Amino acid sequence: MLTLKGEILSVLGRQVVNDSSYEIFAYDILYRNDSDDMDSNNLSASASSLAKVLNDFGIENVVGIYNGFLRVDYDFLSNDIMSSLSKDQFTLMILQSSFLEKKLIYKLKKLKLIGYKFGLNDSIVNSKTIKNMIPLIKFVDFVKIDTLNSDEVYVDKLIEYLKSKDKKIIASKIETHESYELYKQKGADYFQGYYLKRPNIIKTTSFNASQSQILELWNLLQNNASTKEIVEELEKNHALALKLMQFINSSFFSFRTNISSITQIINLLGRDALANWLLIFMVSSKDEGTKPNHPLLLMVINRTEIMVGLLSLIKPNASMDDKSTAYLVGMLSLIHLLFQIEHREFLHKLRVSEEVEEAMFEAKGFFGQLLVLTRYIENADDHYINEYIKEYNLDEEDMNKIISQAMIKVNKFDEMMQELF
Repeated sequence: MLTLKGEILSVLGRQVVNDSSYEIFAYDILYRNDSDDMDSNNLSASASSLAKVLNDFGIENVVGIYNGFLRVDYDFLSNDIMSSLSKDQFTLMILQSSFLEKKLIYKLKKLKLIGYKFGLNDSIVNSKTIKNMIPLIKFVDFVKIDTLNSDEVYVDKLIEYLKSKDKKIIASKIETHESYELYKQKGADYFQGYYLKRPNIIKTTSFNASQSQILELWNLLQNNASTKEIVEELEKNHALALKLMQFINSSFFSFRTNISSITQIINLLGRDALANWLLIFMVSSKDEGTKPNHPLLLMVINRTEIMVGLLSLIKPNASMDDKSTAYLVGMLSLIHLLFQIEHREFLHKLRVSEEVEEAMFEAKGFFGQLLVLTRYIENADDHYINEYIKEYNLDEEDMNKIISQAMIKVNKFDEMMQELF
């Protein structure tokens, strides 16, 4: 959520917390405003402001079907908003800045007795801080470890202690596959960070028959081939055609009537939209019998929805071609990660325009800046978002609606993935 009143900007975002199988376990709710120290661990805002944010969005949209990790401090725990928070949906993650609060243990004990769940948020573990954490462990279910800034010797000691107390460990700020593997070996139960965006890149790319056909179809659509040519290409593989029907008829698209032909799909979605969705479908059918990279697929949906929404907000008269380009830039900025291949190599296979390629790699042009703004929104980087809001004269309520609708869309796509896999 973005709020712009005078010079105060507030941002709501969410990041995935997943297990070692890349299954989503929870959403970590990020909330910042201009009055926060962006270099500190304290990302919470006043309880009254956060209450408005959650109510405006709808809690069910913010967390979907998952648990929500909500970052709180001692003052938050003493606020009346506590009575309105769902004890089932939220785990309250105590900020490290409150660990030394004298009355914290009393407060945790009291709230835990009536059903609230707690965790320790992004804890920097070293010789000094570990002493402050130990007295709090008995009151929490989760401990999130800041893997970038902690002393590994004391991390190992803490993990050993947590395991003996049957507490769950979350490794946060995991930014490489190597650190993911390290903390997996150490015994972390859940992971949060950007390691999903940094896979091991392979030098050559091979697609199965279905994926190759989808790639061919995508290029046909981009090159304005006739509907007859497109249908004939797809019908070369009846199994693929049937799977596409299942995909399009899922709850995510919510068409009023069942789609029974490729021609119908083209007419209802439009050629550009179909071309873009084919790439998502291509990833979804990557490995027969296995589930695709679920969290990253949801990131793709979130990014594309925000990109198109921002375009419509900034340029109300944007053409369908512009909307298609915005969607494509957002999707292709992530989709190579799902195949774990070199980015430019994949784009060359798709024969994308120079405008699209430069938008992703050099942040050039309008679509490049649109992608940059979208990334800032995803990470709740309010300082940079504020600059773009001023530049484009964006409206608070309209921006809120875009982010909220993207969350709803992601939740619906998540439901579809559960149906199909």
